[in-house]
Amino acid sequence: MSKETNTNRKNKKKTLKTRVIVAASLLTGALICIGLLLISRTMPELTTNVYTKNIFKYISLPVKWLFNLFPFSVGEIILICIAAGTIIGLIVSIIMCFTRRNGKPMARWGLNVISIASLAIILFVLFGGFNYSSLTFAERSGYDVKESTVYELMDLCLYLNDRAAECRNRLTQDASGAVTTELTAYDMFYMAKNGYDAIEDRFPEFKGFYTTPKPALTSEAMCYLQISGIYPYISPEAVVNIKTPVSELPHTICHEMAHQRGIAREDEANYVGYLAAVNNPDPLFQYSGYSQALSYCLSALYRASSTAYDQIRPRINVGILRDMSIAGNFWRSFEQKNELPAKISTAVNNTYLQIQNIPDGTRSYGRMVDLLLAEYRLSHE
Repeated sequence: MSKETNTNRKNKKKTLKTRVIVAASLLTGALICIGLLLISRTMPELTTNVYTKNIFKYISLPVKWLFNLFPFSVGEIILICIAAGTIIGLIVSIIMCFTRRNGKPMARWGLNVISIASLAIILFVLFGGFNYSSLTFAERSGYDVKESTVYELMDLCLYLNDRAAECRNRLTQDASGAVTTELTAYDMFYMAKNGYDAIEDRFPEFKGFYTTPKPALTSEAMCYLQISGIYPYISPEAVVNIKTPVSELPHTICHEMAHQRGIAREDEANYVGYLAAVNNPDPLFQYSGYSQALSYCLSALYRASSTAYDQIRPRINVGILRDMSIAGNFWRSFEQKNELPAKISTAVNNTYLQIQNIPDGTRSYGRMVDLLLAEYRLSHE
């Protein structure tokens, strides 16, 4: 056996040993983070004061400053590379195992997967995971969330309809009668901050430096998955599906920006996104906020009382209903082409929400209506 071959074998052993040490260290770090996350759920007030209002804002500042230099989502590219690299690495490792007749390539691949997964867990927890354990937005903002009557919900629907219709009258329509705009998605990304600036005095916790929202490179794929945006957590970026219908897009942007500001729960991100949208000086943002809120409320009303819904629906602005129908048809068109991605996406999202201590899964999205009702009561007392 030559000296060169012997040296190569020693180097490979050192490399494998190094990978074991790195994987073990990261896995230990991930387990510690998971343990801290579970403990934080038992003390939401402390988590809010120590992490959400302080540590969360500053721990990712260097990453935010760096990633804001790029017009695309760095986090999305990282996720794509991880997914592709994992699959390609698995295939190559299997082939190498057969050609070399030993299992070391698979061992290396397994160690790499453990390292990457552990690092992702650590970044998730540090860059926002603890926010799931903090006090709800309603609790820390003093909202009186309680059960409401169907009549209150009916009044809220009519109020939102009037405000949405008022905003819609200031917008233009295309040949199909749907709301349209000359604004590009990039224009909306930069304009969205105006809405958050307008509510900072009311909610000082939203102050700080955040990256500008980014267009999703996988927007087409997101349509099949019925996803309008993501917040990767491994990077503090608001990533938006730019194919989202115009009537929904501004609210979607504001929703993803809410996650950047420490609002982890989807139902509350919907509400905070609504606040930022309707307080934006641009009428398209206002319309998107009011119309999306109306959509949630109408759905809640239908579930609560189909009779009450039938009474309210004829009073809803025809143009608003048309926009809702066009947006619904848009999303259904992708689901009809292939139902499997949408079903998988829903199942994964539902499981994710349950893991984050939101036991009723995707049904928690409907809680936005409770926040809207609480605000409506405050403004009409």
